Amino acid sequence: MAHTVDTSNTASDLVDDALPRARKMHRDAVETVLRAHYPRVCRIALALCGREDDAKAVVETVVRQSLHALPWWSNAAEATGWFLHHTVLTTRELASNKTPDPSEDCLVRTLSNPPPQHVAFVKALRLLPAQQREAFLLFRGEHLEPRQTAVAMDCSTGAAANHHIAANHALTAIAADTFDARVAELVRVYATLTPPQDLTVGDLGSVASKLRRRWLLRFLRRFLLVAALAAVAWMIWQLSRMIVI
Repeated sequence: MAHTVDTSNTASDLVDDALPRARKMHRDAVETVLRAHYPRVCRIALALCGREDDAKAVVETVVRQSLHALPWWSNAAEATGWFLHHTVLTTRELASNKTPDPSEDCLVRTLSNPPPQHVAFVKALRLLPAQQREAFLLFRGEHLEPRQTAVAMDCSTGAAANHHIAANHALTAIAADTFDARVAELVRVYATLTPPQDLTVGDLGSVASKLRRRWLLRFLRRFLLVAALAAVAWMIWQLSRMIVI
């Protein structure tokens, strides 16, 4: 079955509908919001990190932080911008500075018998400056619009475009007249980084369950604290009535 990167607006519509309840931490709504962004977070993390263990740390960190940010999102566009921005920034923080070996690289190992030209192209991609590599993968693999890429990379649209142009020039010098074929192959491999639907649902179902339990415990602690303060205030009031001036 062919893999593709979903660029439709369906997920955005679902997030807009779910956000009011998700902000109140209703499990099904939180799952809907996270499920809409989880595949993209996984793809970007795997592609940028190259190593699966680094990418896993990035995904876990982004999902955990998103639960704290979720109550502040007013619409799907804000949620999308947050996930793009924090996925790229977290990758910069957690990814290893050492270039992954081709045998371990997520953009290579998904192919059962990767052609040498593809391996060489990915290796050249890994040797690019970080922002050029980010721009190339976000524009080409994730099919982001210029503004989305700029938000993800924390720069202007002009800077993101310039990083992409520079990456194209550098990789064209390596691939020569096979550049288009190499890019097409890379885009196909990139799409295979999308996690299976059953894995996505399972991962996020667990996250949402933990979140709900944590929210209930926090609510209970606050309730008990308010009750204790109210009891103390009542006792003070009662004692004040007993004092004869």
